[in-house]
Amino acid sequence: MKLRGRVSKKVLYTGTKSEHEAIILTTRQGEFKLRRKGGNAFMDDTLINLEGKEIEGDGVVRENQFIMDKWIII
Repeated sequence: MKLRGRVSKKVLYTGTKSEHEAIILTTRQGEFKLRRKGGNAFMDDTLINLEGKEIEGDGVVRENQFIMDKWIII
């Protein structure tokens, strides 16, 4: 699946034990926690470098997460 959108940081699960800052992809289809296949599930330095950029990624959607295999910066 391909998704296109803007990458940003956001605090997820505020007020719970799972609260953490995550990398988010905001698209026309909605907002997804962004992950990289094989990357750290909580904070991936490779994805942090995409913050503020618009990307198009290939991957799979699982629940509210988009797990990318590859991407390009638009």
